[in-house]
Amino acid sequence: MAARFPIFDNHIHLRPEFQGVLAAKAFEKAGGTAFLLTHAPDDHIPIHRGEDYGPAYQKTLRMADAVRGATAIQVFVALGPYPVDYLHLRESLGPAPAMDAMRKGIDLAAAHIAEERAVAFGEIGRPHFPVDAEIMAACNELLGYAMARAKELDCAVVLHTEDPTRETFAGLARIAANARLDPKRVVKHHSTPLTRTEDTHGLVPSILAKEDLVVEALKGQPRFLLETDYIDDPKRPGAVLGPATVPKKTRAWIDKGLLTEAAVWTIHHELPETTYRIELR
Repeated sequence: MAARFPIFDNHIHLRPEFQGVLAAKAFEKAGGTAFLLTHAPDDHIPIHRGEDYGPAYQKTLRMADAVRGATAIQVFVALGPYPVDYLHLRESLGPAPAMDAMRKGIDLAAAHIAEERAVAFGEIGRPHFPVDAEIMAACNELLGYAMARAKELDCAVVLHTEDPTRETFAGLARIAANARLDPKRVVKHHSTPLTRTEDTHGLVPSILAKEDLVVEALKGQPRFLLETDYIDDPKRPGAVLGPATVPKKTRAWIDKGLLTEAAVWTIHHELPETTYRIELR
């Protein structure tokens, strides 16, 4: 690169049972400097009740500390109940207790955010596959609750939902508005490459680091984050994208002229800092 930039992966999962710190070192070796370590479901800590989120979150926080201890990477953490958890809890507990358990998961995440162990709720939202209207309404209610807590804490939320259309963005923006949460604090993980503010309604799209998506995203404006959504799963090694992808691709796209230095600065420095209220080195 012509200049040294912060390189930020907006969505990565790491597991101590698989690559864990080794994946983080691959990110760093490729030029990565910071990432958002996002909480994910863990088969080793199944969620049967709201209190189970306590040890689950602690495992993610310990993973963050392990990476900090072994690398120079700035690790920021997002915590929250995975949306599909609601379906399993609803089946085992019933609708009302499942809602209570999910709210407990949100509140436990809020406590970590308040103590600055995490910077965002995530990934939260609703299932990425079709569900009936009653389940969708319940998930949207939980999303509104989390956004209200985010407003209270002045933090961001990272959304897991269906692939967004302009109408999806508009609907999510309405939930944020009802919670009085600024849309610039709402990140749509695994987004489609819609980047114009009029299309995203002010939400922040986070796009997989794939060239076809970035080319399309740049037709709007360079107001997007890049992610791998690396899941660190031994059953799917390398999925969704490998941990070194964001720094490697960013370097390649600068070299071929796809990304300007100004765009890189926006994507990897300005937007992460303003979205999560963090300081990047």
